[in-house]
Amino acid sequence: MNTEPIFSTFRPLIILLASSVPFFLFSSCKKKETENTTQVTQKTSSPNANKETIIAKELSRDDGSEDSTKTLFVALNPEDSGIQSEIKQDLKHPYAFFYNSGLEASGVAVGDIDNDGLPDLFLASSPSGNRLYRQVSPLKFEDVTQGSGLEKDNAWGRGASIIDIDNDGDLDIYVANYGQENSLYINTGKDGGTIKFVEMAKEFGLDIIDASLMPSFCDYDKDGDLDLYLITNEYRLPPNLTPPDPKKMIGKGPDGKPTLIAPYDKVFKLLVKQTPKGPMIKWDKIGRPDYLYRNNGNGTFEEVTSEAGIIPGEGRGLSATWWDYNDDGLPDLYVGNDWGDRDFLYHNNGDGTFRDAIEEAVPYTTMFSMGADTGDLNNDGRVDFILADMSGTTHYKRKISMGSMEASTTEFMLKARPPQNMRNVVYYNTGTRRVLESAYLVGMANSDWTWSVKIDDLDNDGRSDVFFTNGMEQNIREVEEGGEKTKNETQNLRKENNLVFQNLGNYKFSETGKSWGLDHFGFSLAAVNCDFDRDGDIDVFVMHRDEPPILYKNTSKNSGTLIKLNGTKSNSNGLGSKLTIETDSGTFVKQINVARGYLSSDEAMAHFGITKNTKINRLVVNWPSGTTQEFKQLEGGTLYEITESKNNLLASSDDQKNNTLFKINTSLSGVRHKELNFDDFKDQPLLPNKLSQLGPGVAVGDIDNDGDEDFILGGAKGSLTQILKNKGDGNFSKPEPIKGSLNYEDMGLLLADTEGDGDLDLIIVSGGIESSGPLLQDRLYINDGTGNFSLAPESYLPADSDSGGPIATADIDRDGDLDIFIGGRVIGKQYPTAPKSRLLINVDGKFKESSEQIAPSLSSLGLVTGATFTDINDDGWQDLIIALEWGPITYLQNKEGKFTNLTKESGLDKIPGWWNGVNAADLDLDGDIDIVASNFGLNTKYHASEDHPVLLYYGKFGTDEMRLVEAEYENGQLFPVRGKSCSTRAIPHLAERFNTFHSFALAELNQVYTPQEMKDSQKFSITELNSGVLLNDGKGQFSFKELPKMAQVAPCFGIAIEDMNGDGIPDIFLAQNFYQTQVETGRMSGGMSLILEGHGDGTFKTVWPQESGIIISNDAKSAAKADLNGDSLPDILISSNDGPITSYTTNASVNNTNKIRVILRGQNKNIHAIGAKVIANYSDSSKHLKEVKAGAGYLSQSTPHLFFGANGKTIQSFKVRWPDGKVTDHKLDSENRVVTLSKS
Repeated sequence: MNTEPIFSTFRPLIILLASSVPFFLFSSCKKKETENTTQVTQKTSSPNANKETIIAKELSRDDGSEDSTKTLFVALNPEDSGIQSEIKQDLKHPYAFFYNSGLEASGVAVGDIDNDGLPDLFLASSPSGNRLYRQVSPLKFEDVTQGSGLEKDNAWGRGASIIDIDNDGDLDIYVANYGQENSLYINTGKDGGTIKFVEMAKEFGLDIIDASLMPSFCDYDKDGDLDLYLITNEYRLPPNLTPPDPKKMIGKGPDGKPTLIAPYDKVFKLLVKQTPKGPMIKWDKIGRPDYLYRNNGNGTFEEVTSEAGIIPGEGRGLSATWWDYNDDGLPDLYVGNDWGDRDFLYHNNGDGTFRDAIEEAVPYTTMFSMGADTGDLNNDGRVDFILADMSGTTHYKRKISMGSMEASTTEFMLKARPPQNMRNVVYYNTGTRRVLESAYLVGMANSDWTWSVKIDDLDNDGRSDVFFTNGMEQNIREVEEGGEKTKNETQNLRKENNLVFQNLGNYKFSETGKSWGLDHFGFSLAAVNCDFDRDGDIDVFVMHRDEPPILYKNTSKNSGTLIKLNGTKSNSNGLGSKLTIETDSGTFVKQINVARGYLSSDEAMAHFGITKNTKINRLVVNWPSGTTQEFKQLEGGTLYEITESKNNLLASSDDQKNNTLFKINTSLSGVRHKELNFDDFKDQPLLPNKLSQLGPGVAVGDIDNDGDEDFILGGAKGSLTQILKNKGDGNFSKPEPIKGSLNYEDMGLLLADTEGDGDLDLIIVSGGIESSGPLLQDRLYINDGTGNFSLAPESYLPADSDSGGPIATADIDRDGDLDIFIGGRVIGKQYPTAPKSRLLINVDGKFKESSEQIAPSLSSLGLVTGATFTDINDDGWQDLIIALEWGPITYLQNKEGKFTNLTKESGLDKIPGWWNGVNAADLDLDGDIDIVASNFGLNTKYHASEDHPVLLYYGKFGTDEMRLVEAEYENGQLFPVRGKSCSTRAIPHLAERFNTFHSFALAELNQVYTPQEMKDSQKFSITELNSGVLLNDGKGQFSFKELPKMAQVAPCFGIAIEDMNGDGIPDIFLAQNFYQTQVETGRMSGGMSLILEGHGDGTFKTVWPQESGIIISNDAKSAAKADLNGDSLPDILISSNDGPITSYTTNASVNNTNKIRVILRGQNKNIHAIGAKVIANYSDSSKHLKEVKAGAGYLSQSTPHLFFGANGKTIQSFKVRWPDGKVTDHKLDSENRVVTLSKS
């Protein structure tokens, strides 16, 4: 048997570095051996202090699999690997009650215990005792537990970690034990050829006794040594005390009040409620508090849980993951708790303390948090995060596990903050205080009953893949059915396949478990990823229940790059270090963590799928100490050993926070939109989403005629619409309410001169479903010229009792005044039935309903969400573009004052969607008008395509009232979207045919509802969920292009189109998120709103929040452009439902400020020339077309002023086509940044 150190066969590589950083080579690596002694103290100086800076070592070459029938991973037989430890049930063990929970799991840890270059394995096996497997040759292990000092009888070991706890250069082992002292095994080196350990938990102060589950080590205070966060779960009562006897568990405390007595006091929480008849006593099962221990640097640890800001919780923890979520260089901590207990995200304050930042950092969490891991999923140089839950991968699995949506469950899901959903979360690091969540978008929201999640580049293609281990006890979930609890007792274990998601790039993942050979069917728990044989690819080791563990060899033909760190000022293995590699093909990042997944501790080594034929242009190591090292021109496919320099060799980069495109304007911090609670589901219990919280709208204009831009913020029922007057510098006066608007649900707002007297009047569209009759009448408020509004007589607007939505204006008949479109939004209690939409013609300041005469198709258009006027065919007449829910983007062409529906002829009818907003501009700079349309995106539970649309049926379905039924396809079969509990409450007779969750989960739609019921219902469908652009070919045809993936991470609403970076090309701002879903769905709020930078050809790229400065976590709705601070640069105003209004001003120190603001002066009845088209002619013969609009996007009206970026070019002249069709030319002969163009 070959026991020679594998490093002894490595050949040094000579590499020339294009860097001032010194680079050294050595030809042999002497192994440190320590005398066998029990007197161990922590080293005051690093064992790596005298090592060379960087050493390159050639990896063992593996030519991979020449057999094409082999999978990427091959499972090694236990006889071949030598690892035969198996978790078998011992029903006589005192802790046998763990077998129905998964908490009996054996933790696994990996590390090079004997410093021979090959990593070894430690199994904290319960109940059979610890096991240490030494790797004696590549992928060959032997059990060296006996005589090593690792034996500990009767301990129920769970999680373990292999770390250098005393910073002496060799690896020690810490084990979390249930109900007994945790164990710390100090490595004392070899004695007679055998590695020896001494148990010293008490000496180090780490002999904690609790329901310990997993240790997670990190140098959180950056003082050069490792600290410990210990996650606990819960104590469980033995069978002889279950169920608990209230007479035995409750006693009296010193104050005479009821209290729990041992052992119940560590298992339950007492709930005492005083009633007239005396105290009512209940109890609730709870978890145990976690612990934080600080390393004192002298071989002892001190508990600092409370003083460090760790909340003394009662969570049942399953994972604790160190993750720098805001990219500030400090290790933060995510604690995942099971059973609906809230998770914690501890933000590192940098002074040894933490604060829980989870509500401000994440939009929602899992409900039953399991394993977690970190890794860069999109190769943007930031470390992302995945936290697993137990949501099924099929319709059947999801519906059978939902259980009853009882009132208590519904209340919990509505009130939990942050909200909790039973599905995985994938958090993308944005480099700011807020993360994006995208599990549905990337296809990893559901992975079955998952325990461990591991993020690594498994196929050496440079992208991080994701591995999930799955399985559970069959009877862990007891489902209430017919009042009795039933168990499926056909088998003890609920076996499931492990899953692998291959990263294909651009936020696309494909499940490849079977084709890669990792789809083991069983009950899999802990797992470690490690290059065991040092051939440059990741091997996988997985623990199972009731069968041996499996070691999978990676058969990849290409060797990746490995990096091992030796800390000097930092901890000896560089835990917490961040490594960044730059190549011609992208940026790759790794954070050195060991506690990854569930009960799993990986090796403190970084693997990159950067192979031999790839040149590493730059490698940067950011050490916990603050030292930064840089190395250039390295070869891929190599093992590098890097020792921390004594000096900081690379200056830190500039603070990006001061270099964003936009800065937040805090002057509106106290202005909010407020909603009253309304139960939308009372009358329509199967409504997909709420309809009572779709506002507010925003309208921008100079209300008081003082030369700056003010705005109106719409109010919900129970609150007043507000006027915000600008003081001239971007600060605003105290909001002034619009009198008489308290009982209305105000939707669309429009500022327009309806009388032709030179000031802006206000039209408010009344909507919502809370009211009916007179409270749905739209209103016109007349401006007295100073910003004071009075309600116009009823005769000024036609009588109306429909719930409206958007409003837009243009001179559609070219008679010199402004006419109005109002979209019909919804009919209360009758969704998805739609009211009619209307065109109102201006007749001497009064408006006349004229839809039937000039646009008859408006009476049956559908649910209108957004609208804008624009000249699509460049004939000088304003056309109308309309967004529909359950319908297409609709094109009504204006033919000399009359509208023809050309939706089908233009190709727009092919993409019905849940469209929210619409705006128009020349996106590809070809001289015609294109369309931007906001939709619900791809980060939801819904999936739509032309072949498999999302469906909605509206009928009675055997009841006395109209009901809604949603349906979606899975593998070609059509299933109801809603579960048994909600469906049977709304349609009671279904309970007679489906008395179990199992039977309902199996049934297709045509088995739940009869053919006649389906025939008698109305059918609605959508095939497109992407937000996107519709490019005009100039011949009346549109082609749909999806916007970048981050535009699909949440529903989009408001749309603002503007050149935001001054390069002369239109960019897009999108307002994101949607809170108002039914409770089963959960919030669709993974976004932060965003800017998309245009390329000038109709394509766009995401500007990340760290660069844009845009961070909006609220339920954002309208978005309007304005120059709020008078600097002649475009700013953005965003409203949120039941939340604050936010404004962002252009950062003049960063943005290209070479912009010209153009103000048009039109005729008296259209003073701002709404509908005009302006073309800027540049010195290089290029042109840029813009239009003046009033009403676009979603419930939004922007400034009528236009902004033209120059980007180093000179604007020579403007051509204006005015609303009446007249064309004028204007030579630009001054350097003024504000240009006023008049018709005459």
